[in-house]
Amino acid sequence: MKQLVVEDELIMTAEALKVHFKAIYKKRKKFPEFQNVIFGGDDTFLCDYLLYAVANANQKFPIFKDIKYLTYGNISDYRTGTLNEAGVASFDYDALKSASEKNNLFYFFIDSTALNNKEKTLTELSKMLELAKNKKSKFVLSVVLPEIKAFKEGATSLSERELSFYIEKMCEKSPEVEYYLEIEKLLRNTLRENDFNITLLRFDNVFSPDFYNTPCVDFKAIIEECVSTQRVVITDDDYKRKFTVSYVRDACENIFLSSAVAKKGHIYNVASSEISVADIKELIFEIYPDKFDLEKNLSSKITREYSCMNCLKFNSLELETAFSLSTAVKHVVSYLSELEYDISDNTAFYAGKIKTIQALEVEILKEIDRICVENDIKYFLAGGSLLGAVRSGGSIPWDDDLDIGMLRKDYQKFRKICEENLQEKFEFSSPFNGSGSHYTIEKVRLKSTYFSTTYSAKNVFPDGVFVDILVYDQTSNFRPLRVIQSFILVFLYYCIILRWYNEARRKHKYYATKIILPFLRIFPLGFYHWWFEFFVKLFMNKKDATLLIDSVGKKLKDGPLPKAGLEDTVYVDFDGIKAPIPVDYTGYLNYAYGPDYMEKPNYGKRKCPHNFARIDLGKYIFDVKGETPFREVDLRGELFESEDEK
Repeated sequence: MKQLVVEDELIMTAEALKVHFKAIYKKRKKFPEFQNVIFGGDDTFLCDYLLYAVANANQKFPIFKDIKYLTYGNISDYRTGTLNEAGVASFDYDALKSASEKNNLFYFFIDSTALNNKEKTLTELSKMLELAKNKKSKFVLSVVLPEIKAFKEGATSLSERELSFYIEKMCEKSPEVEYYLEIEKLLRNTLRENDFNITLLRFDNVFSPDFYNTPCVDFKAIIEECVSTQRVVITDDDYKRKFTVSYVRDACENIFLSSAVAKKGHIYNVASSEISVADIKELIFEIYPDKFDLEKNLSSKITREYSCMNCLKFNSLELETAFSLSTAVKHVVSYLSELEYDISDNTAFYAGKIKTIQALEVEILKEIDRICVENDIKYFLAGGSLLGAVRSGGSIPWDDDLDIGMLRKDYQKFRKICEENLQEKFEFSSPFNGSGSHYTIEKVRLKSTYFSTTYSAKNVFPDGVFVDILVYDQTSNFRPLRVIQSFILVFLYYCIILRWYNEARRKHKYYATKIILPFLRIFPLGFYHWWFEFFVKLFMNKKDATLLIDSVGKKLKDGPLPKAGLEDTVYVDFDGIKAPIPVDYTGYLNYAYGPDYMEKPNYGKRKCPHNFARIDLGKYIFDVKGETPFREVDLRGELFESEDEK
């Protein structure tokens, strides 16, 4: 469990950066053109998280030519492990001299409470500053401050200059404070003597699931006490002090994004949130109300103390990060307590209905199975449903739709007899039967429900809970013909999707679609569906075909999948019923999910795949299997619904 939580945090930090790397790579976001990024510093875990995330994101969307790590003397086993995990090579000062004349981005990290590394770190900092003496380069130093004592009355937070004065003149000169002042003095002297780009980012309390640089509060001890006693006890002292904190994922995003916009020679206070110990404890109880008892022992009057950094200056840079204190606390509690990590945040927009939705989809599947068995039609679980059946014998807990697959010959038969054989509460959703649906995936839906995505909600048509029918068509064994067929189908697929939505969408090639749409409107949607169907069935009668394509358009770009193994099926347990899967499913799952398909994704990726705009399960939210009276759906709107209950 502990390792899974840490791996998830590393990966999700990288995923957060990938969003920005992609925007920079595709020229949608401005960022200085640095050739290399060079890391250095002591064993601050901020360095490890950011180094891993930058290396991972740069591999997918390369905006730097190379990523390097500057060493001075021996590297700790801790840092060596990080470098190996990130695939980053280490270099000493002499080896990096040749890179100093290029436009590089330098990241250096110091924990000013780690006095055992002081001399080594200051020497290494001086060396890296020498390398960064180039007007085209940028040097970003991130420092975790020593404990900031509570301020005198009249201040609830201190800005950059105020905090510098407070540390210099009013704080007790502990070794940690002296260390920080030495760092700041070195930067000031360096900048006065050389005109180059230095920025100082100050953090006061930084935490991750596995590491805590939190001098103002013993974050780990607070959570461990709650976990060990299974009680959340809140007292006056918990409310007394207010301080600022940063979660590692948010801190890494802030460090990277500030590289582009932070001003030369400026200091920035950086924090994610202002909190108290009481806030932390209340979040623990809010996240796990069934695991902890809550007890509040409070007096009528509480006196506040403040040791917060004022981050208005940094916030004015308008950097977009996705910080959630609730997620941060949840990750830490899960790590320290061995409690199963709760993924409910990732499915929150289902309002607790995900299990009901999956149960309704199984009801639809039972109806499809009945028709197929009675008419000798072969089908099999496909997509995530097949993966869930193979992996655990049921739906993937965070999967919101159920997929079945058919080969074309079986689907042609199913399409002909489906509508006349469906029970009254189900309906067949197809672009060819006047249902109003123009998906290239045909579906069987449950009437009297809404299950609309942000895309489909724009259109007025029966859009209830559904089971997707993925059709797999034969294609040519000759690669050039396959490529031509796939190109045409992908083109037609996007024509249909754009023509049906019928307006340009922001973040979806807005200006290009505004130009194309008037030409697409010349023909009705049926025109595009006819041609799509024509080209998808182009090799339907080819007798020696060994390859198939996903004819619904989702994976056409991924090439063909093997036909072998999909023609025969066997029934297995699936969410309390028996459902068919291919006898040899390995080729399909390798194609769809890669060779490691049996491994569950990290927690952060356990998200429902669709973005739903409307979920209304009607009577089924109250009684999944019953026939409780409920107003019949009227697509014009709820106020049009008849008073006659159905």
